[in-house]
Amino acid sequence: MDLIIHSSFSNVDVNVLLVFAYGIFVGCLTGMLGAGGGTLIVPFLALYLKLPIKTAIGTSLFQVTGIAASGAFQHYRYGSSDLKLALILIISGSSMAFMGARFAQLVPNNILKAIFGVFVIMIALKFVRSKSGEPISETIAKNETSSDRSSHIKQTLHHLAKFLPVGMITPIPLRIHRKTKIAEYTINLLMVFLLGGAVGFSSGLLGVGGGFLLVPGLVFLGIPMKVAVGTDLTQIIASASVGTATYFLGGYVDPIIGTLLMAGGIIGTVIGTRLNKRTPTSTLKKIFGVLMVFVGLLMVRNALMGTSGLHMG
Repeated sequence: MDLIIHSSFSNVDVNVLLVFAYGIFVGCLTGMLGAGGGTLIVPFLALYLKLPIKTAIGTSLFQVTGIAASGAFQHYRYGSSDLKLALILIISGSSMAFMGARFAQLVPNNILKAIFGVFVIMIALKFVRSKSGEPISETIAKNETSSDRSSHIKQTLHHLAKFLPVGMITPIPLRIHRKTKIAEYTINLLMVFLLGGAVGFSSGLLGVGGGFLLVPGLVFLGIPMKVAVGTDLTQIIASASVGTATYFLGGYVDPIIGTLLMAGGIIGTVIGTRLNKRTPTSTLKKIFGVLMVFVGLLMVRNALMGTSGLHMG
């Protein structure tokens, strides 16, 4: 039996059980594969519930905040989260998340849909290429570090650093040594700051958590994988909150739908985390990757055709 409620925020009728169940589904995939989130939430809201793309992104950020908080708490308990590193990422990421969210509100909807679709396709290809038994974020990091692309990213960060008044901050140490419960490493403050800003901008622009970009980036900079994942979730709370607030002030967040997805997602994350220890994920990753390619192509096609299904928001 369907339970239908009307959301005055988006002026749509919502099947509570379906939206809640979809939140569990996405949360479960996130717990099993270390990914999912906004890459599946935004298309669902835009293509199925027919929300304007900007409302879909804002609502996705809203639910991402809750999912990240749940995951970050678990990692903090296990000692796999560096709060000082997270603070650096939060300072740069939150400010740029605001810029990304503001920029997204100025971009025509069809262009924004096309950008998101291409982003989903790129991530989907990473899923298809991933190996059995590895979290997708770890597979991405290994693929990148084993190729010339890792050096390209480092070179790009160094080029960006040349435009900053580094001479003005030389009294501040640019490298700090860290020792956590599970690892010992050195943080390059400037590179981490630039990385956090870039990921924060993409998070605010596309309504995704940013782990696909931040975790490999931190690994490139010498941060251990487990610390990178836990710290990523911690900083997502801040950057997603800023992005959510920016979209909310613009009228682009549906808290009713977002709360249903968040509640289901938290439950699904717990389930997925447990299943991850027992279930081979190789086939599931490839199926999920193919699904994401399909969704990404659908978003791009919809953007190019300018259909009325995703109306201006």
